[in-house]
Amino acid sequence: MSTSNTDKNQLVFAYWATRGLAEPIRLALHYSNTPYTEKLYHQGEGPEFSREEWLSEKQNLGLDFPNLPYLFDGDLKMTQSKAILYYIGRKTNLMGKTPAEEAHVMMLCEQAHDFRIKTAPVFYGPEGATKEGRKNCVDTVISEELKKFEDYFGKNKTKFAVGDHPTVADFQLYEYIDANLAMDEEHTLIDKFSNIKQFMKTIRELPRVGDYIAKAHAQLPFNAKMAKYGGKVLERK
Repeated sequence: MSTSNTDKNQLVFAYWATRGLAEPIRLALHYSNTPYTEKLYHQGEGPEFSREEWLSEKQNLGLDFPNLPYLFDGDLKMTQSKAILYYIGRKTNLMGKTPAEEAHVMMLCEQAHDFRIKTAPVFYGPEGATKEGRKNCVDTVISEELKKFEDYFGKNKTKFAVGDHPTVADFQLYEYIDANLAMDEEHTLIDKFSNIKQFMKTIRELPRVGDYIAKAHAQLPFNAKMAKYGGKVLERK
């Protein structure tokens, strides 16, 4: 659960006031019922989109590689979104039950991350500013990438992405698939991928996750304010 009162024994997790690269970590923290203090940095309005709130603290936090997101856990101070996700996964037993399962968890997380990064130029570039540009991305890049995940779920007929228990891969996949589906303004693409549709439903129904998604998660935009699409909270079906 997120709390506004900082406790030195609690995790501190910080990121921009967006979903971005942080949301899979937030989902994992909520599912695992891990108490944490959330630090949200706010960006200024355009055209400058000032990052001063973050930059004024960036070099004074004791981070080896100052960046967002960052995590404090006692004496541990770390950055890099996937490194944080894997750390939370190991701390809360969400990395699979065997070395082979852990390998699949990390593989899926990396693949999902690549998917999110592949569409970032559209979200932030001129193509994302037009319905035609977004639809083109949906019909090509997003459809092609979703087909890979659809086939994976079809081949590995387990309840979750890796085995029959949740892992951090479920949260990375859920968030980045959901973010990219936001470009499908007709809300029809998901119906072509029955395995993915069922997977997304399964994750939304997890204890604590569904409540978080319906409340806090839904109040944050996918992207930073300068994005051509997704820089504001979107109305979703």
